[in-house]
Formats: sequence, structure tokens, C-alpha cells
Amino acid sequence: MSPPTQQPQRDIVTTGSLNIAVSDVGVSVDRLIGLATELGGRVDDRTESTAPGQSHTAELTLRIPSAKVDEFLDAAKQLGDVSSIALRHDDVTGQRVDLDARVAALQASVDRLTTLMKSASTTADLLQAEKELTSRQADLDSLRAQRSQLGDQISYATLTVSLASEFESTSPGFVASVRHGWHALLSFTHGLISVMGFLLPWLPVIVVIAGVVVVLRRRTRRRRQ
Repeated sequence: MSPPTQQPQRDIVTTGSLNIAVSDVGVSVDRLIGLATELGGRVDDRTESTAPGQSHTAELTLRIPSAKVDEFLDAAKQLGDVSSIALRHDDVTGQRVDLDARVAALQASVDRLTTLMKSASTTADLLQAEKELTSRQADLDSLRAQRSQLGDQISYATLTVSLASEFESTSPGFVASVRHGWHALLSFTHGLISVMGFLLPWLPVIVVIAGVVVVLRRRTRRRRQ
């Protein structure tokens, strides 16, 4: 009985996103960067926003070794309340095989042209071989760069982690209501002070007129009685 055929290893590119509400965004950013470094990863991008009157937010683009993605996610979830998480796995085995084949073919072509240049008998042959070699070498360098980039994507998952202040992210309506209510109170107080300032010079006149009206009304009542 023949042994079972071993399935070839697949090349997978992993990407994902994670949204977390935390109590302290700055501290959580430092912990995530430290965690990524400990696992052998790196930080590709970092953005923070601390505008006055708004919640503190941050976004990190992290590269985590593909074999350690689950370990990273388990640790990241301990930082706060995870509102969403998404992972995607793309099989790029065919693309990797195609690039490897094209690189090998171009390398063989470059090697042949290099040998041809050494054996060129005329200047015209030498110049033609050199021209072809330059073109093939440029194509080879481009393919190698693509293969290197693909290899990096296979080896390291790309994870985007978004952080927001826990209070602001969980109660945006309450915070906005308090802020609007405070502004409304200030506006009302300012308006009331303005009205009082306008009426104050007329206060003695108003008091005299009110007194006259009261006296006249009392006399009118006495006459009727």
C-alpha cells in the first residue's frame, strides 16, 4: 500500500482589522507596539488624533508573523471592549508559483546573454547582446521585487487596529447632550444679563408708573364702593 500523498503547503496572505474601545488610548498604543515587537513583527503605520473636545483615537497598521496572528489577537482583546474584528485569508499559491517560474526563466536568459557577450566576435554582436542583457536584467529585478513583496505578505499578516476612548466611544450621545446643554445654559444666562442691563436705567420710571397705576386702581375701587 503506497503512503498517502502529502498535500503541498499553501501560501496564504492574511489581512484583518480590529476595533477596540479602551480606557487609555496612549497606553494601549504602547502595549500593542510592544506586543507586535515581542512576536517578531513591526509597525508599518501609526496615526493618533487628540483634537480638543473630541475623543482620543489611534490607528495602527501592524505586521504580525502569520503563524502568530491568533496569539496577537488573544492578547489585543484583553486591552478593552472589542466592537468588531475581521480577518481575510487569500490563497496566493498560484501567484507565487508563477512568479518563481518567471524569475527562473529570466535568470536563465540573463545567464545565456552573459555567456554570449563573452564570446561575441564583433562589436555589433557585443552591443546587441549588451542591450538585450540590460532589458532582461531590468525585467528580472522587477519580478524579484514582486516576489519579495509577495513573500513578505505571506510571512507577515497585515492587521489594522483602531483604538478609541472607551467613554466617548460607548456614550457619544450622552456626551454631546451634556455639551449642548451647557452651551444652551450659557447662552440663556448671557441673554438674561443683556435684558437686565437694558431695563436697569428704566427701572425707576417703571416703578413710578406702577405706583401710579396701583393708586388709581385703589381710588377707582373706593368710588365704586
